[in-house]
Amino acid sequence: MNRFMVALVLLVGCNETGFTQLERVDSFQQKRRTTFDLLLVVDNSCSMIEEQKKLASNFSAFIQFFEGGEVDWQLGVVLTDVEDIPNAGHLVGGDDEIVLVNAAGNEQDRVEYSHAWGVTAGSAYSLDPSWYTAVMNDSLTHWCQAPAGSPGAANASCGLSLEGGGADSRYGEVIVTEFLADPEGVADDMGEWVELTNISEAEVDLSGWGLVDDGRNAYTVPDGTTIAAGASLVLARTSDSATNGGIDGTLALGTDFTLNNDVLYLTSTTEGADEIFQEMVAQGTSGSGLEAGFEAVRLATNDEARAGHNAGFIRDDASFNVLIVSDEEDLSPDPVDQYLIDYANLKGDAAFRDHSLMNVSAVVGSDPPEFAGEASCISENGAAVYGHRYVDAVAKTGGLVDSICDEDFSPIVAELGLTLSGLQAEFELSSYPVVSSLKVALYNSAETESKDRDLTLDTDYTYVEERNSLRFEFEQVPASEQYILAEYTVRSGT
Repeated sequence: MNRFMVALVLLVGCNETGFTQLERVDSFQQKRRTTFDLLLVVDNSCSMIEEQKKLASNFSAFIQFFEGGEVDWQLGVVLTDVEDIPNAGHLVGGDDEIVLVNAAGNEQDRVEYSHAWGVTAGSAYSLDPSWYTAVMNDSLTHWCQAPAGSPGAANASCGLSLEGGGADSRYGEVIVTEFLADPEGVADDMGEWVELTNISEAEVDLSGWGLVDDGRNAYTVPDGTTIAAGASLVLARTSDSATNGGIDGTLALGTDFTLNNDVLYLTSTTEGADEIFQEMVAQGTSGSGLEAGFEAVRLATNDEARAGHNAGFIRDDASFNVLIVSDEEDLSPDPVDQYLIDYANLKGDAAFRDHSLMNVSAVVGSDPPEFAGEASCISENGAAVYGHRYVDAVAKTGGLVDSICDEDFSPIVAELGLTLSGLQAEFELSSYPVVSSLKVALYNSAETESKDRDLTLDTDYTYVEERNSLRFEFEQVPASEQYILAEYTVRSGT
């Protein structure tokens, strides 16, 4: 069994002039991946729609370092609006809305469902026929879960003790009467569907109507689409019944409209996490303009929340990490240091010294303005106020900070993902090398026969002179517990 030494090895040789040269071998082992909980705080005030969309599109950049099941992670989302009592500090997973608007953009019907509804995989939610009104179909008590549902056909009675008043078109001619948010046997992006029913006495032209939510979803019904009096119309993610679970979907929603599953927070084992993440962070802009990110974190992690709505999110053996995304300053009532004390207390005394156990990162107005009253930064989406309190918390906990005005959030999201994964991107050499002599290779174990591959300078890694280190970019970082072997000639005079 041929093993290379983990400690450095010095080899002595001669060059043509007779001078002795030192050949050095440095060996490093990549860190073992870690366990962490990340609380993402999203500003849902009126100026944040584009920023939410940018955040929603970056899940793959964040998740790239956790693939393979070696990182035990959890990710939850709360909102900066703490005036929405009693929902302040509640993780927003499992909450969504289905909103039907006419061609003029006027709302015709809205069904809001939440984590409290308990959406079950494979079961549709069906509205009891006696409650077919636009003002009565937003109450959970008027709906029942039906295995597979009855898309396009009449709903069965839920057997309610109190029946409604029957069809009533005064508040909308077409309403939502059934939906499947979490299909079983097929993926969400194939099997989700929504049923609309015409409760009026005349045919309705749905051309230009839309199915939207408070976040990023917006589907437009094609021209020429009609629905007869008393008839139902199914809008499915795909109209191909061979791939959507056997649903005869008249219209194909595609990626323009998705339904949130009953997932309170994401974990390393969550199926379809990318799409669920997009729904979690795209929360719309109806929240309070008095953004209180720090208070939202406190409410999400206090004793009541951890024993109640947010149970299971904060784990004893995981680090606690916060990422706040906002274009305004924090307006929480207490000093920053008090919030940091509260967060550190979740992890015990060691967290006050070890920032890997608790830290705060932020995508905010990151630079102080030149003059008082000016914006921190300006983008095509608007101006951002300097988030002084957030920047202060980042500095005090060793987190990361970036500007919310950046066009692309993927760099900080990727860097945060790398940091939380526990993986190392840079390795300091023991001596200064003759750069052209560097030979670097990856090994899957300490055995020489386990070589994964040889690496090429400036392609697979770079040499950083000022830190005398090998630097790997995000997509090139060695995998958990891999070995990095660097052979080189020691630079004379160093």
